[in-house]
Amino acid sequence: MDRIDEPRTARSRRTRAAILDATWSLVEDRGAEGLSMEEVAEVADVSRRAIYLHFSSRAELLVAMVAHVDERMDLEGSLRPVLEAPDAEAALRAWTSHLAGYHRRIQKAVQAVDRARRTDEAAAELWTHAMGAWHRGCRDLADRLAREERLAEPWTVETAADLLWAFMSVDLLEDLIEDRGWSEEAYAERLFVVLSRALTFL
Repeated sequence: MDRIDEPRTARSRRTRAAILDATWSLVEDRGAEGLSMEEVAEVADVSRRAIYLHFSSRAELLVAMVAHVDERMDLEGSLRPVLEAPDAEAALRAWTSHLAGYHRRIQKAVQAVDRARRTDEAAAELWTHAMGAWHRGCRDLADRLAREERLAEPWTVETAADLLWAFMSVDLLEDLIEDRGWSEEAYAERLFVVLSRALTFL
């Protein structure tokens, strides 16, 4: 069966988008574990053959779903203030705002994949892919703190990246916003205070 790597027609692009939207909806509603191509086809209102024309495996489908959702939710726009910040401290503040807003919107799906990854090979592959990307972003931020001589001892770029990555936990976000009633703005500001005091020279 021929694969469609890059949809060239409007119809093919619509089919691919419908498949990825259906996958996202199913992951949010019922989790990633055991998600089948048949279920996706039914929700997307396409044939199983159409799915396999675009994606050769569940793992490939899930990884593509992440890129699709990032585009739909404008990940690039959410991260722009971090990348365009005038200094490392401003970048850190923008980054905590990004977590409070963007990660709130993807919280359910992230938690679903986290639950499934221990028993589902495709979910585990997606988790590894996503966490690798998250950690690289944290390392970039830690590296900027170091280059601007703002990184306090005893932190190294790598250990600072590890700490930043740990605070990307959507479970922490859920605990404080949903269970403890913090607003997104309060979460972002308080997280900035914690991280700036822990990582940087005052």
